[in-house]
Amino acid sequence: MKKILALILSVCMILGSISALADDPDFTGTWYLQTMGLTAGTFELNADGTCTLSTDDNGEEVKKQGTWSVEGETVTLTVDDQPLPMTYDGADLTVGEEAVAMLGGSEMSGMDPSIFSQLIKISREPGKITMAELDAYNTDGTIPEGKTKEDMDSIQAEMMTLVFSMMGSVGTGTSTGTVEGAGQTAAEDEANLTIAEENFYVRESYFGKECVYIAKVQNDTEDSLLINDGSMIIKDADGNEVAKREYLGTCGSRYLEPGEVSYVSMQVDLEEGKTADSYEAVVRASHNEYARKDTILEVDQVELRSKEGYSGTNYYTAATITNKGETPLAGISVLVVTRDSNGKMVDIGMRDLGMNELGAGSTITLVDDIDSAAVKYCEANQLTLEGQDACAWVDEAY
Repeated sequence: MKKILALILSVCMILGSISALADDPDFTGTWYLQTMGLTAGTFELNADGTCTLSTDDNGEEVKKQGTWSVEGETVTLTVDDQPLPMTYDGADLTVGEEAVAMLGGSEMSGMDPSIFSQLIKISREPGKITMAELDAYNTDGTIPEGKTKEDMDSIQAEMMTLVFSMMGSVGTGTSTGTVEGAGQTAAEDEANLTIAEENFYVRESYFGKECVYIAKVQNDTEDSLLINDGSMIIKDADGNEVAKREYLGTCGSRYLEPGEVSYVSMQVDLEEGKTADSYEAVVRASHNEYARKDTILEVDQVELRSKEGYSGTNYYTAATITNKGETPLAGISVLVVTRDSNGKMVDIGMRDLGMNELGAGSTITLVDDIDSAAVKYCEANQLTLEGQDACAWVDEAY
């Protein structure tokens, strides 16, 4: 991941040396260099065709200067006598096919231009966070003001989707089904990323109705794979698209050795007045050439717990794991899937220790609450919460 981010940032430095737009004075002022939706730098665009790019390098501001020329919708950026054309789409500058071709011989050669154009752009709007803020979060857990841990994890999940799409998808598990019928297990595709089990249902949520998809996926290839993204399309009875999800929500171990399994989920809100009559869900994986590995950890016990609260009964899952090795373990994550009395997966949750360590020979129980929307769905359909599936793994980055 760091290798890819460093690569993209180095390209940003090249792109950023130049003014981004034509000599229309309306385009002067501050612009933001975005990398995968993050602010990687700022441009101060001048009416004379020059600009200044400011970036952060380990807490120190770095500035570069450059020139530009424009013809039609193509803005050609020239740095160190190397021209690099970009495309102006009426709002942003993006890297097009010609620019990617000029990068031949680098690690980006052969990249799908449509993917790369999503990775780098110059915009009037800042990114969701800065790259410095992302680095601080990954280094010591610092969360930017106005953001939550869930926000940061979601941002990183979207970044992973783009990065691994850039690397090239090698396999998908694809499933289609109807809401009324039982979940339809997808057949293996040519890459043998299998959706071994799934459930799709619609439940009430705080904002109306929510479509929920939970799947158990398995690597049936002879190579290690990395789950990188997913998507889901919801259609009404006439086949019209009424909702869409373009990335995975909760995901268990992303690194799968041959034969290993994991769990994924996607949720999407359904607008008032819309109906969900069918769906298509896709989970994608790539060859694990750039990603770090993880190691599967045995779960000793998993149980369903309940506790009376002000608004009724609250339900929890409790997964117990033991470090049976001789050294402390950090980077432990546990995922628990809860089933209803029909055996269908209705809730998925994950807890992790992060950089905290589990000592050699020590045992810990990680507790997670079950989504109240899943509980209410079961109650409304005369179902009960019953079985739990659990898996745990150790991220070797720790």
